[in-house]
Amino acid sequence: MLRYFKRHLPLAALAVLLGILTQLLTPLSAVLEQRMIDLIVSGDISGFLRFLWVAAGAVLAIATGYFLDGITEKWFTFRFWESLRNDLYDAIMARSVSRFGEQDTAEYLSHITGTVGTVVQNLTRPVFYLISYGVSALVVLGIMIWYSPLLAALSVLCGGLSMILPLRFNRKLTALMTQQVELAAALNVQLKESLNGHDVIAAYGVFPSFRRRFRRASGDVARLEKRLGVAIAELENIGRFLDRAAWIVTFLVAGTMAVRGDITVGTLVLFVSLFGFFSSCLTVYAEMLPLLLSNRENIRLLLGYIDEKRPDSSGGSRPQLENALEVEHLTFQYRPDIPVLKNLGLTIRKNEKVALLGPSGAGKTTLIRLLTGSYPNYQGAIRYDGVELHDLDPAGLRKLVTVIQQNTFIFNDTLRFNICLGEEFSDEALAQALRRSGVERFLKAIPGGLDGPCGENGSKLSGGERQRVALARAMIREVKVLILDEGVSAIDVATANEIERELLEMRDLTLLTVTHRFQDGLTRQYDRILVMEGGTVREKREPFGPRATGEEER
Repeated sequence: MLRYFKRHLPLAALAVLLGILTQLLTPLSAVLEQRMIDLIVSGDISGFLRFLWVAAGAVLAIATGYFLDGITEKWFTFRFWESLRNDLYDAIMARSVSRFGEQDTAEYLSHITGTVGTVVQNLTRPVFYLISYGVSALVVLGIMIWYSPLLAALSVLCGGLSMILPLRFNRKLTALMTQQVELAAALNVQLKESLNGHDVIAAYGVFPSFRRRFRRASGDVARLEKRLGVAIAELENIGRFLDRAAWIVTFLVAGTMAVRGDITVGTLVLFVSLFGFFSSCLTVYAEMLPLLLSNRENIRLLLGYIDEKRPDSSGGSRPQLENALEVEHLTFQYRPDIPVLKNLGLTIRKNEKVALLGPSGAGKTTLIRLLTGSYPNYQGAIRYDGVELHDLDPAGLRKLVTVIQQNTFIFNDTLRFNICLGEEFSDEALAQALRRSGVERFLKAIPGGLDGPCGENGSKLSGGERQRVALARAMIREVKVLILDEGVSAIDVATANEIERELLEMRDLTLLTVTHRFQDGLTRQYDRILVMEGGTVREKREPFGPRATGEEER
């Protein structure tokens, strides 16, 4: 986490400096207080009045210092928080499709919104406190040694003993804070599933069972929060109890010395004040160190995402398809000894329209993910114009090839945003994309037009309109290769035929339609028909009849 302190080093240094100076003003005021008491005892009223103004200035400086220190520390904390949250978001979103899918999205959400806050709160504050109170404690100890080495040694002994028991809480706090992250993630999973599955829950009338699941997860979090709160309260109260006990011992010894005349009354008051401050510094250490140490597992978790080693994707060659996409001897498996694709070969030439048929589970979607670079750990070769996929620039590949899935995700934003996805395009490019995708046909029916809302996951759009928005995303980026992964199977036949026919008529587009069935009347418009069975591909050469096709490919 040192990188985040370095990233905002001037602000961190200012917060530390203000913290140290503010803490040092407290023992300074104690010294002034000692001098004033001795002046009172000696009857020097004029000297007392002079020091009174100095003491008033010290009090004002302390108040101002605390105010500035608090603002600076909060400012740094928020900047630190923002940087860590942004880096975690970037790291999670940069994961490959296969790696991203290994965890539930609710877990990612929990870490970004919850774990980051826990780490920051239990890191920045303890670090600032440990530095400022640590320096102040050393200065106070030096002052106490100057006045009385015996009382200074007693203060160190009592203060050290008061730290031992609180530090024993470290292991307990570590376990509780680790469990807190796990239970919070589990609660988010239940919440996300309930909200996303609202239609299913309502349709089957199963809300009571889902309520039980959610309340069970919510209860687990609440009980853990209670245990953690009790543990922190125990830590704080034990430290304070031991601090008061040590103060009594020191006061008794110092009071005895004052009665015997070994020290002045002012020195007695000074030592009581200095020991109180010194002891509070040690109490802060006893409270903050366990919090800081118990935060290690959460820090490892977040840095594990941020510093995750990703597959080498440093290929610098610009992807292009001026000749052909070639697949040779392609083999891939999700689990050892269970191959999904076996020695597969495939060639798709520029601007060719190819249909890939096969039953569910034949490996069609896996092949698409391999062609688009989602799974880099395959055997064999995938070449775009003779250049191996591993040697291609991943960002360039995403601009060359676009996949339209059966369920197109629509952001809860405007139609314009859902097509441009936050990028800038010219009015001409946007108009052409609207025309080629067919979005302009229903644009007038959308309240607000391009700037009209689409609703959550396109709830204000029909299935066909959502698919045309997906096409517009590809058209505006002038992709050269378009893959329909069951991309029109979720909408009505007439709309699906219309969209597919329009794509087939685009001369400057390489089209791969992947499906388990064919829409009627379109088979003969494809250049080639491929069939995928048993993890491999063969070309289907016999002609298709409009009725025989459906029977044959089931």
